[in-house]
Amino acid sequence: MTPSFVRHNADTRLWTSSAAQGGAWAEQVPVPGATSPEAPALADFQHELLMAWRAQDDTNSIWFSSTSDGHTWAPVWNLPYVGTSEQPALCALNDTLYLAWKGAGHDQNIYWSTSTDGRKWEDQQLLAGAETSRSPRLVAFRGALHAIWRGGEHLLTSDQNLYLAARGQTGWSAPMSLPGMGSHASPAVAVLRDTLYLAHRGAKVPLDDDKLIRLWSSANAVSWTSRANPPNAFTGLAPALADHDGRLHLAWKSASGTEIWYSAFDGDTTWQPPTSPAAFETACAPALSAFRPTTGTNELYLAWRGSTL
Repeated sequence: MTPSFVRHNADTRLWTSSAAQGGAWAEQVPVPGATSPEAPALADFQHELLMAWRAQDDTNSIWFSSTSDGHTWAPVWNLPYVGTSEQPALCALNDTLYLAWKGAGHDQNIYWSTSTDGRKWEDQQLLAGAETSRSPRLVAFRGALHAIWRGGEHLLTSDQNLYLAARGQTGWSAPMSLPGMGSHASPAVAVLRDTLYLAHRGAKVPLDDDKLIRLWSSANAVSWTSRANPPNAFTGLAPALADHDGRLHLAWKSASGTEIWYSAFDGDTTWQPPTSPAAFETACAPALSAFRPTTGTNELYLAWRGSTL
């Protein structure tokens, strides 16, 4: 008897590809030993490209790998005694690498830690006043670390506002709501030519699931300006942003399938037409980071969790 359905096994491997200036995406390759139910995070730190992700097992711990040449990945290692139910966030500022994550399960607190080598991490700390049901984001802007996140979920309420806090010499500022921005998923942030950019999908309310990706910019992380939205960019999840080669780059999972889409913005008004590398498929949000290998040119790296086999 022919079965009435075909069962697909989830591909929980983490994949990467890279593209040089004006070039096509290289063939996708898996990161050895890296599997996750969620998307990974990327950061360029001390001549290495680091990747962080949530564990595939019920420990919900955070795991890492790194590459110095963009091709060969180090054996994986983990951060013990912490847990998350979402994609973690990474950001390098000066000689310090920052990690932030939502708590595991129903814990909607945001935790953070620092490292000077990407291997040994300080004890986790709480970002006071912050609550999220999604992954937070980190970005270095004007010499300070900024955290941006979407609000929390409760039994009868869904806070889809976006919030920002900056870390100065005296600690984190109080969370500030970003007016006019609402999202069902995490935002994406990047800096291009001294301007902070933020991209997010719309909010989800009864009878309206707004999946259009919107772009904003700010010169001071306080006042925000709506910018030209990427054409035909729709997603149910968080997009990814990165600065590379004088342009702002955006990647997102299709709102109607598993394809990953990509476009680039000149920082003014012009987006390039979206393209989709046919072989790249994901069930989660992608990640982007610029990285210059120890030998080679500066390239844009894309990472994602697989879809189905």
